Amino acid sequence: GGNGSASSITGSSVTYAGGGGGSGYSGSLNPNTSGGGAGGTGGGGAGGYGGFYGGTAGTAGTANLGAGGGGGGYNGNTSAFYAGGNGGKGVVIVRYRTDIARGRSITGGTITTSGDWTIHTFNDTGSLVVA
Repeated sequence: GGNGSASSITGSSVTYAGGGGGSGYSGSLNPNTSGGGAGGTGGGGAGGYGGFYGGTAGTAGTANLGAGGGGGGYNGNTSAFYAGGNGGKGVVIVRYRTDIARGRSITGGTITTSGDWTIHTFNDTGSLVVA
C-alpha cells in the first residue's frame, strides 16, 4: 500500500492514512501461495495471500490513523474469495494557541498541551464546545 502522510499537529510526528496492501495470487497448482502486499506506513493493513490451495483475508488498517485495509485473497481451487480488511477509523485534531483562549472554556475530546498549543483529539464522536 501507499505510504501515508506525516503530521506534527500533536507536537510529535505521526504518520496517518497509510494505504492497504493488495492481495496476492500465484495461480499455480503447487501448494505454495503468493503473499499479499505490505500495508503502507501510517497503519495500512497487509493484503491477504492467495493460491490454488488456500487464501486469507486482508488485515485491518490501524484505528485512529484513517488507514486502509488490505485486499482479500482468493483460493483458486474452491473459487473462494476472502474479505478485505476494514479501514481504520479516523481522528479529528483541533489545535490552537493557548494564550488566545484565555477567559474561555473550551472542552471536548482528549485535551493535551504541547508548548504554546492546546490540542483536542477526537477518536470517537464528540463536540468541541467554546463558551
